[in-house]
Order: sequence, then structure tokens, then C-alpha cells
Amino acid sequence: MLKLLRYAAPGLVALVAGAATAAPLTPTTLNGQPPLIINHRGASGYLPEESIQAYQLAVQQRVDFLEGDVYVTKDGVAVMLHDGTLNATTNVVAYAATHPDIAALRSGNGSYNVTNFTYAQLLELTVTFRNSNGYGTYRDGYYDPSTHYQIATIAQVADMAYQDFLDTGKKMGIYPEAKQSGLPVTDAILAVLNDPKYNGYFSAGNGTAFLQSFDQGQVAYMNGKTDIPVTMLGACPATAAAAAQIATYADGIGPSTGQTTAACVARAHAAGLYVHPYTFLYTPAQYETYYKMGVDGVFTNFGPVAQEVRDALFAVPEPMSLGLLGLGLAGLVGLRRRR
Repeated sequence: MLKLLRYAAPGLVALVAGAATAAPLTPTTLNGQPPLIINHRGASGYLPEESIQAYQLAVQQRVDFLEGDVYVTKDGVAVMLHDGTLNATTNVVAYAATHPDIAALRSGNGSYNVTNFTYAQLLELTVTFRNSNGYGTYRDGYYDPSTHYQIATIAQVADMAYQDFLDTGKKMGIYPEAKQSGLPVTDAILAVLNDPKYNGYFSAGNGTAFLQSFDQGQVAYMNGKTDIPVTMLGACPATAAAAAQIATYADGIGPSTGQTTAACVARAHAAGLYVHPYTFLYTPAQYETYYKMGVDGVFTNFGPVAQEVRDALFAVPEPMSLGLLGLGLAGLVGLRRRR
């Protein structure tokens, strides 16, 4: 029997029930497998984004990939944070009012830049919800205002995915984005993925990691340093030639949902590029529309919603794991061109 989650979005029960009674669809993704569920900034629809607790909940939700943005602190620690400043997603402003050492880090325009903080100083702060649609929408029953929501490091996120594999035998991957400009952040990401303690778990052939950036230079650099697939964000090729050009330095694209069309997906696939659009929220019908376009994965704040719709449309056994996608992901790696 199909499991209907208590945090399901309005309309999800009816949509999933209807899909469950129809003949399952055949995926039209690049590798012929059902699309990946990429939990955007951890379980950010339920808990403060990119906090340790948001990633822990994402693991419990059995998503395929844990996604997040990476900056490097003043003392060289790679942390998960979308903005270059701390104002929108932490309590830094209120905290600084009673902590002069933190207040001293404020820039002239009132922002608190993460690169001016040591990791220890970041741990003093509590991660909060940003004031934006789709973040913390389903916080009831998950969010506890008395909890110290802590900024995560990329190493901690990698540890979670690897430990979950050791505990369950099911593969869960990570999908870090080089958000900070420059190459040191890309090297910091690769250093974590290549850490010997993971025993090659995040190697390209294992299908447990993707890399991403909006910066073409960073994408090309990472592409030349590793066989792990690299995603060029913000790109939706308007022509076959444009898709072929992207394929010279990237393995896939990550356009916005507004940029993503069936024609774009077809052009990308023809060039050997996978397509992972962003950012999906809590409208079940939207997932169905894009899944039918053939997108290869979705960046979503609501992993359970994305998963229920996908698994009903494609009759995926529950829970789905990367183990079911191993052959397809290995195929992507095998087709990858070394640039």
C-alpha cells in the first residue's frame, strides 16, 4: 500500500493516489532511471537550511542526495551556507548585540561575512529560517525554537551520508556547490570527498557525489581535477550548439524551473548532459510535469513530496536508494569525457 506522509502538501494525496492507479511511466531521463531526489540545503522545508539538524532530517527522509553550498571560514573550515553573509539565516544580529567580539566583525554595510568568522565563532550562532517562501513551510512538529541549530560543515554532511551507508547498506550521496568565488573552495570540497576515511565511497564510479557551481571557471576546474560529475548551474542551452559547448566542460546542467522546458531537456540529453532543475517546493503537480519532461533529478526543499510523486509515477519500490540507480549512474560516469 502506498504510504501517504503526514507532511504531504495539499493535493498530494489525490495526485499520488491517481498516479498509483495508472500504468507506471517509463522514465525518459538520460540514463533511463527514475529522477533523483536532491534535498536542497538539507530538509529546508522543515528545519533551518543547511543546519546539522536539517541534514539529519534529510537522511531520515531517505533522499538520494544531500545538497548544500560551501564557503571556507577565516580559519579554513569548509562550511555549508548559501549566503556569503550570515544575516538572513542566523541570529547573528541579535547575538552581536551582547557579544562585542562578534559585533566587531560587522562590515560597514551592516553585513556579517562568513569569511571573517572562525569556525568556532560560527558555532556560537544559531541557524534560523530565512524569510522566503518554501523555507520552514512544514515546520510544525519538526522545528523546536529552543534548539541550537548549528551550521554544518561539508565533512559532517559527508560523514552522515557515509555512516548511513554503513548502517543501512543503501547509498546516499552528497551534492556540494562551490558557492564562494575562487578555487580554494573547490579544493576544499574535493579534499573532503577524497578523504581516505571514506574508503572511496564518494569516488565517481560509486555514483555517490555530484559537484556544482554557477561559475564556469570553477566547473571547468573541478571537471579537470576529478571524474565526479560536475553540474553547470543556471545554464539552459537554447540551441544544440550551446548544449554541445557546455558539454565540453560540464557533465550536466542545473537550470531554474522557469528556464527548464521539454525542448531544453531534449537538447541537453542529445549532448549527453543530465538536467537537474532548481528549486522545487510543495506543489505536487509541478513535480509530475517536470518528471514527465524527463528531468534527471530535482533540487527540492521537500524531499518526501518529490519522492512520493516520483515513486508513484514510475512505480519505484519504497524506499528507493541509489543502489537501484547504480547501473545508470555508472553509465553516466562511463560516458564522461575527460577534458
